[in-house]
Amino acid sequence: MINGVKLKSLREEAGLTGVQLGEAAGVSQSMIAHYERGVKAPSMEVLGRIADKLGVKMDDLRKKEA
Repeated sequence: MINGVKLKSLREEAGLTGVQLGEAAGVSQSMIAHYERGVKAPSMEVLGRIADKLGVKMDDLRKKEA
């Protein structure tokens, strides 16, 4: 599962809107919002595109299991 809070924080730090990140990842702004709220999880392919755009590793966006 993706860490939505971290995703939103990284997106904002990068100065990107949900629309811009969505375009880079090939999904809509509403899907980015779903990921950030934890409603849905991106596919591995989309997660890879998001990580690339944000300049982080995919593991950095995943929730750490206790």
